[in-house]
Amino acid sequence: MSRRFLPLVALSLVACSNSDTASTPDTSGGEDTSVVADGASDTGSDTGTPVDTGVDTGTPVDTGTPVDGGPTDTSPSDAGCGPAPAAPTTVLKPTPGELFYGQLGLGGLSIGESAILVGPDGTVVVVDVGNDSHDDDIAKGLTDFTGATKVDHIVVTHFHSDHGDGLAGLLGRITLKGKIVHRGFTDFTAAANDATIQGICNAIAARPAAAGGLCNAASAPPCAPSSWVGSYPATACPGLATADLALGSGALLDFVAANGFIGADRYDKVVSPFLTSDSNGENARSVLSVVQRGAFRMLLAGDLTGGGSVTDDVESFYASRLGAAAGIDARGVDVLHASHHGRNTSSNATWVARLLPADGKSRNALMGVSTAHIGSPHAEVLTALLSSGRLSSGKAWTTRVATTGATAAGLVDAQGGRILLSTLEGGAAYAIQAVRADGTLIESRAFRSVHACP
Repeated sequence: MSRRFLPLVALSLVACSNSDTASTPDTSGGEDTSVVADGASDTGSDTGTPVDTGVDTGTPVDTGTPVDGGPTDTSPSDAGCGPAPAAPTTVLKPTPGELFYGQLGLGGLSIGESAILVGPDGTVVVVDVGNDSHDDDIAKGLTDFTGATKVDHIVVTHFHSDHGDGLAGLLGRITLKGKIVHRGFTDFTAAANDATIQGICNAIAARPAAAGGLCNAASAPPCAPSSWVGSYPATACPGLATADLALGSGALLDFVAANGFIGADRYDKVVSPFLTSDSNGENARSVLSVVQRGAFRMLLAGDLTGGGSVTDDVESFYASRLGAAAGIDARGVDVLHASHHGRNTSSNATWVARLLPADGKSRNALMGVSTAHIGSPHAEVLTALLSSGRLSSGKAWTTRVATTGATAAGLVDAQGGRILLSTLEGGAAYAIQAVRADGTLIESRAFRSVHACP
């Protein structure tokens, strides 16, 4: 039974530009220090393929957040943390003892997302592998960040082409030491991409030691879709308790939820069955993980849905269970990966409030948007992240604003480049940057980790 997605029509894109002005570092004793470079407008023309529809304005969103010009954080809790380290003035690179994360800007005709995580001990994890045209971009990122193409582990958050179809090409360019972690070969519905499942299954069949499925079905399916019998519903997700990846110096990539399973609960039993005919039903099954280094916390969740545009509201279901399942207390996280490329299927109000509480402390959100993710980011998502000073001195960061995507004061656009992050002081603080594809630094900021404060 074939359930491949129909080809989508390529559209001509023109990358949006973001012009930044110099920003004065924070001297209030708060969390944020910053360096902002003057930015030239990007007028290059790109082509891409649309994914889904949504409410896109293509115009700035009024969030009430001040534009560059000396953001300061004067809340008592921030002042109690002491000043953050100075923002780095050079492009971040992996540093022994610190955690590094690089969100890659992927271009071309195909949608795609990928990030590279480097642990304090040099452990390299690729999180999502883009589409089958993006292996060059990922291999270059590995070389730029680590000087090599050796990878310890790969994580594929869900079975869609823009997150998993780059696997075969990438494996031909790298040396893989460890696991290929995925949600598990279960629940094969029309919402998933058959070819993506088959490609990942074949890759693991060729290297059995790399098997890293988080959830199991009663029987293991064959790789070929023509041989599938039924949907192979998940019975359990033992990998959530056993598959966490150690990154050195106590740093960890903690797998918290997948396929609707979190702790002892599962979405399809407590709330409702997942959607199966719309592609967002597969997004809803995305792997959720938390990256930890010292006091620093960052949450990654693939394309997890929150009920917008008639999707499964898995975000709200997980939000109330993150304390028990992941140890995320009322302070939330330092950095949230905004799911589904900043689209309005994700980042609902409950989710954002749980992970980025508006308590006067500075936090950040980032998103991976490729050239072909037309309409990303959506205005609703930027409003949820940036309105009412939710992030305090923090910002939302995107690898690009795609054609007809929304912009807002407080959004930093890497213009097709990369969003880079590194912990500082063993996770007590962190720096985040937007860097153009040519290596030019657009903006650099540093923050005190919220869990490092009383």
